[in-house]
Amino acid sequence: MSDGVGAYSLGVDLGTTFVAAAVARGSRVEMVTLGDRTVVTPAVVYARDDESLVTGEAANRRAVSNPDRVAREFKRRLGDPTPVMLGGAPHAVTALLAELLAETVAKVTETEGAPPRDVVLTHPANWGPYRRELFEEVPQIAGVPQARMITEPEAAAAHYAAARHLGDGDTVAVYDLGGGTFDATVLRKRAVGIDILGSPEGIERLGGVDFDDAILAHINFSSGGALSELDLSNPQTGIALARLRQDCIAAKEALSVDTEAAIPVFLPNRHFDVRLTRSEFEDMIRAQIESTIGALTRTLRSARVEPTDLNAVLLVGGSSRIPLVAQMITAALNRPTLVDAHPKYAVALGAATLAAEFSAANTNAPSAASAVGYAPSPPAQVPSTAPAAAPTAPPAATEPAPVGAMAPAAAFGTGWIGAGAPEGGRTTSPFGSVEAAARPETPASAPHPADPYRDNPPPPVNGSGPGNGHVGWTPPATVTPASGGGHRFGGPPPPTPPTNRSPRRRGPIVGAAIAVLVLLVGAVTFLLLRPTGDPAATPNTPPAVVLPPPAQRPAEAKLEIEPSRPIPAIAGEIPVGNTPGFVAIAPNGTFAYIANRAARVVTVVDTAVDKVVATIPMPDGPPQYLAFAPDGSHLYVSIFNDPDRSINRVAVLDTQTNTVVTTIKVGTRPYALAVKPDGSEIYVPNHDSGTVSVIDTKTNSLVTDIRVKPNPHWVDFSKDGTKAYTANHESNLVSVIDTATRGVIAEIPVQQSPHSIAVHPTQPLVANVNYDSNSVTVIDTNAEKVTATVPVGTHPQDVTWAPDGKHMYVTNVDSDTMTVIAVDGWKVTATIPTGEAATSIAVLPDGTKGYVSNLNSGTLTVVDLAG
Repeated sequence: MSDGVGAYSLGVDLGTTFVAAAVARGSRVEMVTLGDRTVVTPAVVYARDDESLVTGEAANRRAVSNPDRVAREFKRRLGDPTPVMLGGAPHAVTALLAELLAETVAKVTETEGAPPRDVVLTHPANWGPYRRELFEEVPQIAGVPQARMITEPEAAAAHYAAARHLGDGDTVAVYDLGGGTFDATVLRKRAVGIDILGSPEGIERLGGVDFDDAILAHINFSSGGALSELDLSNPQTGIALARLRQDCIAAKEALSVDTEAAIPVFLPNRHFDVRLTRSEFEDMIRAQIESTIGALTRTLRSARVEPTDLNAVLLVGGSSRIPLVAQMITAALNRPTLVDAHPKYAVALGAATLAAEFSAANTNAPSAASAVGYAPSPPAQVPSTAPAAAPTAPPAATEPAPVGAMAPAAAFGTGWIGAGAPEGGRTTSPFGSVEAAARPETPASAPHPADPYRDNPPPPVNGSGPGNGHVGWTPPATVTPASGGGHRFGGPPPPTPPTNRSPRRRGPIVGAAIAVLVLLVGAVTFLLLRPTGDPAATPNTPPAVVLPPPAQRPAEAKLEIEPSRPIPAIAGEIPVGNTPGFVAIAPNGTFAYIANRAARVVTVVDTAVDKVVATIPMPDGPPQYLAFAPDGSHLYVSIFNDPDRSINRVAVLDTQTNTVVTTIKVGTRPYALAVKPDGSEIYVPNHDSGTVSVIDTKTNSLVTDIRVKPNPHWVDFSKDGTKAYTANHESNLVSVIDTATRGVIAEIPVQQSPHSIAVHPTQPLVANVNYDSNSVTVIDTNAEKVTATVPVGTHPQDVTWAPDGKHMYVTNVDSDTMTVIAVDGWKVTATIPTGEAATSIAVLPDGTKGYVSNLNSGTLTVVDLAG
């Protein structure tokens, strides 16, 4: 084990359907990216012809053509003496699990540059001694003998403890519904440590894969037994069924967003679609959810805890995101439910927290666990061959986070859903009474990117609608992709047994589990429920968002800019409505404005709490791009209508009242406009007209048009306002405009299809993305020539700089990623997964957070840029 500067602890969640891992250095705990484009990787193993094994996404890809060589959900079979057959060869479940673990540790070791110092592995709480003993063989086979074991609910509790507070005597229940298993556990905070009350209970074969099977059964019934009649000896049948299962999973996720989904069925000799509504899906799984609530109730009885004694029910596991889960728990127990933005990461994050605690127990170093009151204790089930712990790493502030990392303190926004008071009244949470704003329901936390409207839809665009079970919400409309430029301007939204643990084992291992939950969540709850206007008085008018007067703006005072880091962390997702194509930050950093194109609205997000606070209708047409006046008093919105190009205007939005005060006609298809640093003029690139329109902001009138090379996409000004730079998409040029003479004074060749452009905050540099070359070009503006070209993801669409100028950020629309590039050496330092179709990024003036608009996910990805 490494004892160097990069020493870290590792937590691994070997789940039924996916594998997740997190690392801890001192008090910092972060997710590690295991997949190609996602943090987690599938718990899938594939056997090659030479009998070697492939895991994760590589196994998934090969499984399509050779389904008889793939193993899924085999964790459920642990304890079954019958081996798993892959390509005719037998494999023990422990060996397959070991393959997943070994590959995970190898991946993390490669990413971190050294093997982990301590490893914690999680398992379901309801496993008996026989299964636990078998599971202890897994790390031995995988070559990770130092791994320690902990139950999944204990790990989830440790994650919550590391980020929030519980008062002495506070009691919570952990409801863990994952891909293949269910666990229920009751925990109570004591003056020292945490007690696990009663007997944790679980259901061994219940989770998301069973819900997928229910949808398959529905398809079979709806089609008159088409699936039952298939010839399973035909290789094409296996391929078709594998594809169908993936489509069932997509439909299941879409039903958390929309009220119905269409499932395409491609069988060897028959093609058809099956329509599935949310109510039909809920009827399919209601009995299974009831069984989980029954198990939770029995756990409460064994703990001698009444539902009214619970401060909250913590929802863990990916399947807990299904809206019916929270609804049924609230109805049965009359208690609030608390859910992370990404609940399936909680176990891995908690396991890493505990791994750091075990290390700290041996080194007397601070850790995320010890920081919240964990009492160090010798862990049970530790092999005698485990090496001594290495010295702890230095504070995490000096360490780069792993790719796709997630800092728990910022990553998981939480919200109380369910047991709320009537609209406009007071609601009593476990943390005291708070005023509830008049709204359809108490907001939930940000969901997984694929479920943008699940629990917290944006405010209504116009009136009320029937969608998603929320008052005033209209389901997203299908958007026709726009023509021209090759990049995306639209596109449809995504389819749409008790454990024998002693009291000594329970308390110290969890150690003050969930020790910081109550105070922070109480504060967050207050912020989420604070009144933002009086929608009840004017139901179709969104509440106004009033920016502070210019004299009070922190952006106009001396701004303290946080240093950017090479590997940022994902800090959550915000559902913001249909087709969010572009995001801009107010100059004082208090609000993010989002152009929701097909929805014809501009959505406003409060950056302090990362919640939607207003939705502004744009009556003149679809909003495309946004630019603020320097004092934040006005927002300028480019409007055009694809594909007929019938509307070509710039709308002037008063941010004090959130109303459009006027519109100005410009050239055809106005793109990403910009305001001069002194606020006197707006430059608007008109894609189809080959011109840049100049608007006087005092009179809100068109002054002139500047002729440039074809298809100008983007404009940005030099810091002194003397020059403007445009990216000319079809001409493969960046034009330089003298703003005094309004003439083109230089044209700089770049790579294919330059799209967006950004001026460095302090140096004479301009960056532009080249959409069809998958690259970023860096231009020296003094020499007016290209000095660097950096490959990035597929079809980069936006670029911006960190306020400290040390990094640039690029959104890759067809890679669903954000690329981070260091100015020093022009090297890619991280590729961060985002939602689907990442179209733009905006950064707070102090450099602490960035917001990525995800066109097809209906979300903003929040990125912690400074740690």
